[in-house]
Amino acid sequence: MLKEEFARNPGWSSSIVGTDLSEEMVERAKNGTYTHFEIQRGLPVKYLVLNFEDLKGSWRIKPDIRAMVQFRKLNLLDNFASLGVFDIVFCRNVLIYFDPPTKGLILANIARVMPDDGVLYLGGAEGVLGVTDAFKPLPNVRGAYVLTRGQAARPATLPRTGV
Repeated sequence: MLKEEFARNPGWSSSIVGTDLSEEMVERAKNGTYTHFEIQRGLPVKYLVLNFEDLKGSWRIKPDIRAMVQFRKLNLLDNFASLGVFDIVFCRNVLIYFDPPTKGLILANIARVMPDDGVLYLGGAEGVLGVTDAFKPLPNVRGAYVLTRGQAARPATLPRTGV
């Protein structure tokens, strides 16, 4: 979808960073190969045809799309402000594995790397209620959260890196 938007908006730029605690998962993501089961979980056929190669038994993201993303090993409990500022953060189906205090720490870390107009997307079984007051639901958008005004705890010196 970003590739299409960039074609319509030539002045746009972005930086996409994917992270995981597991080095094995980071390497798997860099490879960009998915099973039929994984590819069927919400990807419209249009994007499958445009952006994936059929490997007869699996699908691999085309090189131009893979080149748009950097993958890094990252522990969400650590301070990751050195990555820069992110306008959009997807942290889907991760918080379900943590207790409320740990969720609060992770969400505080995320809040520090977002501008005031940034958006956080969480999984369907996740939320911020009772965990943090740094985020509030984005009205009429399921799973989307925005910073509560005045809660963006990030140093002013961080470079703005995009998505």
